[in-house]
Amino acid sequence: MSDRYILGIHDGHNSTAALLKNGVLVGALSEERLTRVKNECGYPKLSVDHLLANEGIEASDISAVALSSLFMHDKGHLEHKELWYRVGAKEQELERKKNSDYGKKLFRIRKEERYQEVESHLGISRDNIHFIEHHESHAAAAYFGSHFPLEEKVLVLTCDGAGDGLSATVSVAQNGKMERIATTDRHDSLGKIYSRVTYLMGMKAWEHEYKIMGMAPFADDYGVNKSIKVFRELLGLSDDGMSFQRKTELSMNYIYFHLRDRLENHRFDWVAGAVQQFTEEMLLAWVEAVVNHTGIRKIACGGGVFMNIKANMILRQSDHVDDIYIFPSCGDESNSIGAAFVLDRQLDDAPTSGKPHQVATCFLGGESDDKEIEDAIREAGISESCVIERVEDIHTHVGKELAKGHVVARAWGRMEWGARSLGNRGILADARIPANVQRINDMIKMRDFWMPFAPSILFERAGDYLGDWSGEGAPFMIMGYESTPMAHEQIPAAMQPYDKTIRPQLVVKEENPEYWQVLKAYEAETGVGGFLNTSFNLHGYPIVNKAHESIDVLMRSGLERLALGHYYIVKKSALK
Repeated sequence: MSDRYILGIHDGHNSTAALLKNGVLVGALSEERLTRVKNECGYPKLSVDHLLANEGIEASDISAVALSSLFMHDKGHLEHKELWYRVGAKEQELERKKNSDYGKKLFRIRKEERYQEVESHLGISRDNIHFIEHHESHAAAAYFGSHFPLEEKVLVLTCDGAGDGLSATVSVAQNGKMERIATTDRHDSLGKIYSRVTYLMGMKAWEHEYKIMGMAPFADDYGVNKSIKVFRELLGLSDDGMSFQRKTELSMNYIYFHLRDRLENHRFDWVAGAVQQFTEEMLLAWVEAVVNHTGIRKIACGGGVFMNIKANMILRQSDHVDDIYIFPSCGDESNSIGAAFVLDRQLDDAPTSGKPHQVATCFLGGESDDKEIEDAIREAGISESCVIERVEDIHTHVGKELAKGHVVARAWGRMEWGARSLGNRGILADARIPANVQRINDMIKMRDFWMPFAPSILFERAGDYLGDWSGEGAPFMIMGYESTPMAHEQIPAAMQPYDKTIRPQLVVKEENPEYWQVLKAYEAETGVGGFLNTSFNLHGYPIVNKAHESIDVLMRSGLERLALGHYYIVKKSALK
C-alpha cells in the first residue's frame, strides 16, 4: 500500500505549507524562510517545493491538498493593511451600503484563483483540492496537536483577529470529532482590538503585538485604569459568556479613529498595559464561563490571540482549568497544519483513541549537511577573517564556550517551524550576565530596550526556576511562568525585567538530545540549568534557514562566534 501524503497550505499572512505522511506531520515551513521577507504573504510555492524535495517525493505523490480558509484575500490586499486599518464609523456605514453581491462575487473570484494556483503549480485536479474553514483549521491544530487522548472530552477554543467571518469559537471534542457549540462574529473580535492598538502605536500589526505585551508590565495602575476604560466600552461577553459581544454599534473592524481620539494624550505604556490587562480579563472571563457551561476543565487553544504568553499564563493559573494546551506558534501559520489534519481525517477511517496527530516537535524544516556547510564556508571566503575548526563534540564545545561568557550563534539539524527559536537556529548566551541583553542587542538584535529575552532550561531543572510550575512540559516558548529567587540569581538576562516572568523552553533529552547536551555541558561548567536563547536572524528578517544564511548573518553583524553543524567559526577580531 502506497503512502498517503496530505499537503496543507495557508496562503494568507505568513504563508506556510505543511506535509502529512500517513497522518504524521513530517514537515512544515513558512515562505518567509525562503524568500527572506518577514511574514511573506500569498501562495507558499517555495515552501511546498521544499517540503516535497525534503521528503523525496513528487507532486504526483500528493493524495490531496487542504487550503485553509474558505476565503482568503490576495497578496496585495494583505500587504497594505493601512488601507483597511485606518477606518472608522464613516467607512463602516459605506460598507453597509455595499451590495451583498459584491462579496459573493469576490469570494467566487478568489476561490477560482486559489484553485488555479494549486493546479498550475502541482498539476493536481481540483477534485483533490479542498477548502477547510479558518477556525476549524485552528481548532484541529490545537486538538489533534495536543497531548490529550482522543477518547478524552476536551474543550477546544479558538480566538484571533478573524477568518471566514468569525473571530472565536468554542467546540467540544471527543473520539476524534469536534462539535462547535459557540461562535463570535468577526465584528466582535478581541484580537482586532489588540492589532489596532499595535498599529496605532506606530508598530506593525500582525507582527509587533509582542512589543505591546513586553511594555505592558511597566505601566502604573493609574495609567492602566485610565486607558482600560476605552477598551471596556467596546467589548464584553454575551449573556451566557460563551462569546464576545460588542457594546457599541461600532464594529471592531472600524475602531481605529475611535481609539485614536479616545486615547489621545494617554502614555504609550498606559495603553500597552491597558490593552494587555483587558485581553487577559476578557479571555479569563470567557474561558471560565465556557468551563462553567460545559463542565469540561481541560482545554486546547489555537488562533493568534493565544500567542499572548502572559494571557496564557493567567488561563493556566485559573482554578477553572485543570490542564491547558496551546498550539505552538498558533497564528495563521498553524492553519496549514490544522487544515491538513482535518482533511486527513475526512479521507480515512481515522482512529478515535490514542494521539495520532500529536505535534511533539517543531523541528520540521530543512537542514544543511556537511557538504553544504563546507561549500558555504568556501564560497563565503571567510578563511582570512575567521578561524574555522571542525569539532566532533560540537555540543559540549558550545556549552563550554557559553560558560566562558561568549555569545554563540547556533545552526544545527532541522530548522524550527514557527515564530520562535528552539535552539536549532538560535543565538545563545550566559543568562547570569544582565549586560548580555544590551550586548546581543548591540551585536545583532536591535530590540526595543524594554523587550525581554527568554531562556532554554533543562526540563529536570524547571522547578528551580519556574515558581508556579507543576510538572508539565513547556517545549515551545508559548507559556509564561512566575520566576523563583534562584532564577533571579542565575538567569536574570532571560526574564521580563520588570515583573520577572519567564517564557521558557523546557528541553527534554529525548526530544532534542543535541541541544540538551549543550545545556548539560553548560550546567557542568556553571551549575546553572539554563541560558538565554533568542532567534538567529538580522533585525527585521526571518530566522536563518540554510548554512550560507548563517554565515552571511555572522559576517553582517556584530556576532563573533558561530556553531554551524560540526564547524565552529570565530572571527579573528574576537581573539585579539
